[in-house]
Amino acid sequence: MLAKLALVSLLATVPLAAATPNVTAKLLPSEDCSAYPGYNAATNTAGPWLIQVVDSDNVAIEGFGDTSAYSISFDPRVDHKPTIRWGYITFPTRNDIAKTPLQCAGGVLQARVPTDLTDAGAPTSVQWAPLSLPVDEPWDAPLLWKFNGQPPQIFEHYIDGEKQDGVFLGAYNGSTTWGLKYNSATAGSSNQDFFYARILGPNSADPSTGAPLNANETTAFIKILDVSV
Repeated sequence: MLAKLALVSLLATVPLAAATPNVTAKLLPSEDCSAYPGYNAATNTAGPWLIQVVDSDNVAIEGFGDTSAYSISFDPRVDHKPTIRWGYITFPTRNDIAKTPLQCAGGVLQARVPTDLTDAGAPTSVQWAPLSLPVDEPWDAPLLWKFNGQPPQIFEHYIDGEKQDGVFLGAYNGSTTWGLKYNSATAGSSNQDFFYARILGPNSADPSTGAPLNANETTAFIKILDVSV
């Protein structure tokens, strides 16, 4: 309880004046993996590496690496065991827990994640799974696996014409800002609290209220950490 109170207090005092900066995003080619950090031309792969929260409104998670969570499907009337409905890339509330590696293979961004559950509900069948973004729900678009959507894109950032260091994840040919919102632990997040991350862009506002951000949602860029894991 004290830990959760401390986290809420920390989020409440985040200096929103330190906003995600205005940048010009330049779309990079993603038909192969050549624009990703650590490209290997012989195998047409890049990575594996982590992705990282940068230039965040929420300074408490600045620089944190990615984790993952999944939605569990189980109907005891018809299912003999639980399965993973879909999974999504998240960011932790503490940066000392195990991370989820990503890579590019043949032009496809992938995450090394569980794709099934045992009879007891434990994650299994860990493999490289393609990541995609929802097409029909732009207001709720995390990086998903076990989901048939549109591929994410990669970008360079420029401020006043000066190229910034790194490669950034985004979509929609120019959107690289992500919304991050605190979520309590679930069985699918390995019982760890986490930040849900969704891409912001055209039509990402709440369809009911028109609000560009959800309550207590902050913004950040997501950068590929140019260090192999």
